[in-house]
Amino acid sequence: MKKRIITLICFLLFCIQTGSFSKVLAGSESSVSSSSSIVINGQQEPLYPAQKAGKAEADGTRAPKENLQTNETSGEPPINNRRVAPGVSSQQGGSGDIQSPNNRIQRSVPPNFATRSVPSTPIYRFYSPRTQEHFFTFNAAERDQLLHRGWGSYEGISWYAPVNGDDIYRLYNPVTDDHFYTRNWSEYYTLSTHRGWIAEAVAFYSDTSQTVPVYRLYNPSLKTGSHHYTTSTHEVDVLTSQRGWHYEGVGWYATSLTGQSDNDYNFIGVKNYNQYALGAPSGCEGASLLQALQYKGALTNWSLRQFLNTIPKSSNGDPNNGFVGSPFTENSWTYSAIYPAPLTSWGQQFGNVQNISGSSVDNLLNEVKNNNPVVTWVTINFQPVRWGRWPFGIAVNNNHAVTLDGYNRSSNQVHVSDPISGSYWLSKTTFESIYNARQYAVVAR
Repeated sequence: MKKRIITLICFLLFCIQTGSFSKVLAGSESSVSSSSSIVINGQQEPLYPAQKAGKAEADGTRAPKENLQTNETSGEPPINNRRVAPGVSSQQGGSGDIQSPNNRIQRSVPPNFATRSVPSTPIYRFYSPRTQEHFFTFNAAERDQLLHRGWGSYEGISWYAPVNGDDIYRLYNPVTDDHFYTRNWSEYYTLSTHRGWIAEAVAFYSDTSQTVPVYRLYNPSLKTGSHHYTTSTHEVDVLTSQRGWHYEGVGWYATSLTGQSDNDYNFIGVKNYNQYALGAPSGCEGASLLQALQYKGALTNWSLRQFLNTIPKSSNGDPNNGFVGSPFTENSWTYSAIYPAPLTSWGQQFGNVQNISGSSVDNLLNEVKNNNPVVTWVTINFQPVRWGRWPFGIAVNNNHAVTLDGYNRSSNQVHVSDPISGSYWLSKTTFESIYNARQYAVVAR
């Protein structure tokens, strides 16, 4: 017996010295973990130790981002954030020199116009009699806010723009209370750095296939609203022949004048907050909710930190009762999260927020069709779900939340605003496989 004990002690000392002891223990823990399992949604799933994933997983994996697919036959991927300078930049208050390829008004569209199917978004047009400005936006929330404020006259949809393509930049002049649009990066840069205009980034996109020309005009007698943009050759003829406007050529291109059915495609484009950059490493649910609320016109001047400071807290470590821990810290032993019921109650303080957990993905897309963004519980970078046993129950170790804000049925894609990895398109199949693990969802209407 004594000899066996001495032999065992020698073996243990050898293992410790060589590092084998820790490997033995690790192998033992791994085998226990892998043998633990639980039935989720009728499927046998591995059950891991309670360990909350965070920035290490966010940095070590990639979101399944995709280019938005279209039915175009060119085979070229969509173009994002390409700077184009098709002509000489104009001076503030002076005429521009952006020209069409032949420097004449294009009175017809290419033969493939009737058959092309390109995901597009409507461009809404307003007119202000006070400033004589025509204002254009793709943002339905901005349109609704202007209507609510009684800003000028709403003139309907002017054209449909692609959701990817050449950038069309928007600038604002606080002195004259005027907006200006251009495809010319040099013009955008000069006006924003030397002429007192405020750069407002990309307003919408130009069709790289040059399907429908959008004409640019200039009126030297106007101090505000001196530039105008239209797809109508009749409007160009009237303004240039009878109203003192100068024709400046084709400013950019639209995809169509009729657009694509909301049944097939819709992209509402909510704002994106980066939880890590803004000091809220555990604030994904709050960021996703704020993105949705601000799209609906609520809390538009609030910062993410200001909003997260109002989050309801759980008193017993259960995310079904409120947020666990702090959204401003992150560690592996605290299940820093909040689930749909308390998130809904929190959101209802600021807008029409409803818990629609249990909904199918198609039902979520119907909400997006009606311009209602949806907070959905998924995983970090849509990695496979890892279930863990926590004191309050079984939960997803790599829990995350994003805002669902678009879809394209023809390409089987959806769009999300992700507080970790930004705004992007991904396969609907991928989204569905992760979302369906829990079917947690909250909508802002």
